[in-house]
Amino acid sequence: MNNPTIELGVELMDHDHLRIERMLESAAQAPDAELPRLHQAIAAELAAHFAREETLMRERRVPGLFCHISQHSVVLAELKRHGEAVDGAALRRSLAVAVPQLILSHIATMDRMAVAYINGDIAQSDFDALRLPVPGATGV
Repeated sequence: MNNPTIELGVELMDHDHLRIERMLESAAQAPDAELPRLHQAIAAELAAHFAREETLMRERRVPGLFCHISQHSVVLAELKRHGEAVDGAALRRSLAVAVPQLILSHIATMDRMAVAYINGDIAQSDFDALRLPVPGATGV
């Protein structure tokens, strides 16, 4: 496989998503003793990916950035929670099923919307009626 499951057309994101998918796929064959290390590596790669993605979104002034960052925090917290599995089989199931579903859901929704803005398929005016959090704004 040379492309991620959900290809967005932004090289940085697609490249990172493919690398993360391959890491998750490796959980199926990894020995139980290696799963905690693999989980840590996936968590580190995902955090680094989110940092790169957030930088891109800041540079492109993507509306809803802080909502997107909040979703990144949720994904990382869920990944951490799944990493607390007490046995190898439970951690393997998490890395094979639950975590990929969580990440693919984020890509299919939040990332797809960000890319649509980056590509000019939607405009700032499409966001104007939304009540998105903005740091420093009153009432947030």
